[in-house]
Amino acid sequence: MALTTCPDCKKQVSDKAPNCPNCGRPLTSFSGGAFQTRRKGGKYEGVGFLLILAGIFTCFASVGFGAALIVIGFVVFMVGRFM
Repeated sequence: MALTTCPDCKKQVSDKAPNCPNCGRPLTSFSGGAFQTRRKGGKYEGVGFLLILAGIFTCFASVGFGAALIVIGFVVFMVGRFM
């Protein structure tokens, strides 16, 4: 844990603090991880899930390519999961 100096009150402040505990000024160097980043694979997960559902429905309807849809949907889903 490193200490930095608040630009307003010139007191020592932790670099993990989102704002100065003395004067309340927001610190711009905050990197505590409060913000989440969005993953890129969400669309692939959705498409894969829909393919899996379509495969399940076609298996129940006794259409011959239902198992292939389930496998393809699973692969697409896993690709999206690890992106």
